[in-house]
Amino acid sequence: MLSISRTKWLWFCLLLTLVVSSNVLIYQLNMLQPLPNQVALGTLFDFIITIPIFTYFFIIRKRYSWKYLLSLAVLGYGAAYLIIPHKMLTSYHNTSYIPIFFEGILFFIEIYIGYKLIRKLPAIIRNFNNNFTNTSTFQDRLEEALMLHLKPSRTLDIISSEITMLYYSLFSWRKEQVSVLENASIFTFHKKTSFVALYVMLIHAIVLESIGFHFLLHSWSPVLSLIALVLNVYTVLLFLAEIQAIRLCPIFLTNHQLHFQIGIMKRLKVSIKDIKSVHYYEGPEKTSNKESKHIFDAVLSDFMKEKPSIEIELHSPKKAKFLYGISKNVTKIHLRPDEPQRFYKILNTKLNEELNL
Repeated sequence: MLSISRTKWLWFCLLLTLVVSSNVLIYQLNMLQPLPNQVALGTLFDFIITIPIFTYFFIIRKRYSWKYLLSLAVLGYGAAYLIIPHKMLTSYHNTSYIPIFFEGILFFIEIYIGYKLIRKLPAIIRNFNNNFTNTSTFQDRLEEALMLHLKPSRTLDIISSEITMLYYSLFSWRKEQVSVLENASIFTFHKKTSFVALYVMLIHAIVLESIGFHFLLHSWSPVLSLIALVLNVYTVLLFLAEIQAIRLCPIFLTNHQLHFQIGIMKRLKVSIKDIKSVHYYEGPEKTSNKESKHIFDAVLSDFMKEKPSIEIELHSPKKAKFLYGISKNVTKIHLRPDEPQRFYKILNTKLNEELNL
């Protein structure tokens, strides 16, 4: 994925600020009152057409799907609705059909995606089951099966992430640690941390907050209380999936590849020949924001996050995958395996073997 330059970000933010601030001020300045009703149409045009267009050219173009423009237009209508005085909008009855129009388009897109997925579901399941010996984790197998039958897209990444979350949170409790390729070395990285205890505490807090806050919010707005409840249930499922994925998916090292799956949030596969060096970490406890952008952080969250014990440097940037298809290029890997000496020794042996080939 192409990165966005700082200059483009600055121009985008400047234009967005100008458009939004000018539309807000025109309704707030007393010296401009009274305003003709046609001004409302201008604001709607700015938020539904103008902002999505320059967002496309500065941010979306050649990086993301044009389908995001529909969501931007809906959000733009919502923002305009909050800015424009209600009495000016009521003079244009047809504007109430704008969100219905966009919702209809999004609905038909979702129906089309669902139809394609259901039609190819038997073949996807067949490939998923047949690829059991080729890849190790549920997420990798699912991604491979989907890519064989559907065109790669951010929507497909989101579907894959959601299925993975549901699998680990609801259907993986009787599973044992993932079966890896023959002759692979396995390294756990959660047993000497308080990661599970931390997440159980967070789940407990969310459940208690949901019960009390739901009834309090329901008396004020039933719709908002329902939205908050759904978000809390989703968060609990996400945390459960994270616990299970970390417990079931260790780091593993084959003769040619090092594989990381850190929960359901991040993944990285690195070829042994792409590793420049491996050494015990002696850097600062906290890396700078600039440096952290190029680091794959495999150290788990804890009550007090520990320093990495191992640092791996790569010859060239490699793409790490995150939830919902987000990715970034990394040049270093920070990790804290339960057996750092064993990991260091085995990986160095593999590196020396690779150099002697």
